[in-house]
Amino acid sequence: MDLNIAKMSARRFITLAVLLSLLALGIFSFLPEKRVDKATQVTPIEWLNEDELLVRIANDYFVRTSSGALAPSRFDAAPSNKTPTLGVRLRPVKADQIWRDGEHEYIELSGEKHRIATQSYLSDRYGMNQGFPPEEFVDFYTYLHLGKVGLVTFDDPDGRKTELPLQYDGNSSLPVVKLDRTTNMFFAFQNACGIDDATGECTRSAWWVNSNMELISSFLLPIDDPYSTREKLSCFSCGCGCYTHQDTYAVNGQAFFHYAGFPISKARQGLYRVVETTEGKSEWRHEIKGRIAPSLAFSPSGCKVAFFRVSYWGDELRVEDLCD
Repeated sequence: MDLNIAKMSARRFITLAVLLSLLALGIFSFLPEKRVDKATQVTPIEWLNEDELLVRIANDYFVRTSSGALAPSRFDAAPSNKTPTLGVRLRPVKADQIWRDGEHEYIELSGEKHRIATQSYLSDRYGMNQGFPPEEFVDFYTYLHLGKVGLVTFDDPDGRKTELPLQYDGNSSLPVVKLDRTTNMFFAFQNACGIDDATGECTRSAWWVNSNMELISSFLLPIDDPYSTREKLSCFSCGCGCYTHQDTYAVNGQAFFHYAGFPISKARQGLYRVVETTEGKSEWRHEIKGRIAPSLAFSPSGCKVAFFRVSYWGDELRVEDLCD
């Protein structure tokens, strides 16, 4: 008799615990996204070496050591107008080499007229209603010609094109490009999805190109797009695209995508690594889950990443080792 009572009590306790857990999850799923206190937010700026990290708190700069201690820094935040050394020329030598016809710009390459556009024209996927800065890309001219896309450089005065072979014929959108400062390679990818009506999947091509503008690899990004979210009433005004955000990082031959913004569920937010497979495709590796405030900073080796974790349990600057 006592044994049966004990079993019933245990079942009731387990049932109550499960119900309370589900209730807590339901409450937290409907809580508005926590506001970040800009006065106390610790924003990673850049790694000075593998152990020291430059960070900003409000308008003051500090150097964070490997022990986590912060020392004031005299870092000058004024724009330096310095651009990274790319090893390639991005703008034409001849003043009349590019011309405008209607809404588009054109250039003659290999005796044929090509439509071109700059990276600034292609920038999107940033949450302007969240105050997130737009993502910066290397300002290549890109071309679309006879269903083919690629990059244009001007080390040759007549211009040179590097074709980026499309992995999916249903998406011929122009690529955007990030510089990998560690290897001096370029990671190019399509920001716009090729929508397959039957599946609704996001199909985008991606490429690695070396500093000599030679194609290293081409593959499809994972078809599951964490940035994609259904429209909600909470995305009032210009839609959920004004609140969701994507940042891309090319580090030591690896590509990472950071997704943020409240329309994206907490489980899908965070940092993803692109892992190439042998079939010309790739898959996501969800390295860091949960809400991370833009922007992130990778160490020179690409092994360490610094980020500001935002949580109702407490905000903090964190450093994770991605090479363990």
